[in-house]
Amino acid sequence: MFTARSIELTGAFALTCPTDEAFVCFSPVGETRWVPGWRPELIHPPGVEWARGQIFRTREERGDAVWVITALDPREHLVEYHRIESTRYVAKVTVRCAPLADGRANVTVTYAFVGLSDAGNTDIDAMTQADYDAKMLRWQGWIEEYLRSL
Repeated sequence: MFTARSIELTGAFALTCPTDEAFVCFSPVGETRWVPGWRPELIHPPGVEWARGQIFRTREERGDAVWVITALDPREHLVEYHRIESTRYVAKVTVRCAPLADGRANVTVTYAFVGLSDAGNTDIDAMTQADYDAKMLRWQGWIEEYLRSL
């Protein structure tokens, strides 16, 4: 009998921009500005770039991932996605931006993975906080590079 494995990883970093500006970097279209190769296919609803209930798809190295925006609160600078790779795992992705006293934005990103297969469980077993921290540093660098280009 299959037993799903799970892991939750959280990281945070500061950006040299206001919170509103940081937050839009985490929309499906906003991420195209700083994530190398990020090309979301906006599926539903038509003509919408960022809304609760929105569905979009990305091409991943091991196949497609379907994303659903399950929570979106621009006033609180909070967004939650569910990312499904049906042969591997489901990941709940939560991004929260908060203002810092010096005018910068603090960004906290949590990924909670649940395996859907033995392959997904193997992926989860290989995940570490150290690797996730390195990913957050890459994200911070990519976003800061984008912000400098404005």
